[in-house]
Amino acid sequence: MDLPETAVVTTISVHVETDDFAAATALGERFIDEFEATELEICRAIPEGGRTGYTLSVGYRTPPADGEEPAETLQRAALPALFHFGLNAEFFEIHGTPRTGLYGSYDADDARVDGRTIYSLMTAVGGTDPREPTYVPRYDFTPRAATDVITRVHLYVPTGDLRAAVRLCGGPANDLTASLIRITTAAGPCEAVLLSAFPAIAGETGEEALSRVTNEVNAQLSQVNMSVRAVHTGLEDDPFHTEPG
Repeated sequence: MDLPETAVVTTISVHVETDDFAAATALGERFIDEFEATELEICRAIPEGGRTGYTLSVGYRTPPADGEEPAETLQRAALPALFHFGLNAEFFEIHGTPRTGLYGSYDADDARVDGRTIYSLMTAVGGTDPREPTYVPRYDFTPRAATDVITRVHLYVPTGDLRAAVRLCGGPANDLTASLIRITTAAGPCEAVLLSAFPAIAGETGEEALSRVTNEVNAQLSQVNMSVRAVHTGLEDDPFHTEPG
């Protein structure tokens, strides 16, 4: 999904201390309502990082006002989130330059709010690239291996309602044992990206694991009641390096 280049996206990321996917999505739906969010990401915590549970991120857009400087828009865009969580606005700082690019971030230690850790609050013009490379943990929270097969599935979700899209993607995410779900919305249907890391079976070569996982994923997608835009399966750890197609 392409965002207007002048729109500022505020991204709020929290650590959800549960291994219950339903609980993580329920919090995501609540944040969607509270912030009128246009994007959501749920990702299993990376075991090597010492965390358990999920990382939940939501983003909302703020258009610039007439005559407003970019830094002012970045600062104003963060205010709803800062006020909502009772965070000290003095710790929100603008970084960069107009030439290199500006962004804002809440520069303080992890904040505990309502029993959860807010570890990142950022504002950026245009938001982040939905194809930004990311590390994909395994579904069962066990450490990754170099032989893991990574899959990336792009779906068009038959709704423009982000909250409804989260619920519609729950089934495919479970069927594909997805560890990361990223859903965005614009004027039309939502777009979803599901990332999974499948361990090889003992005795399998990389190519054998790749073939098996490809067949399994395609079989699961044949039962998905929405449009499959693209599927990528590979052995590399950067699933966004190769364009879908």
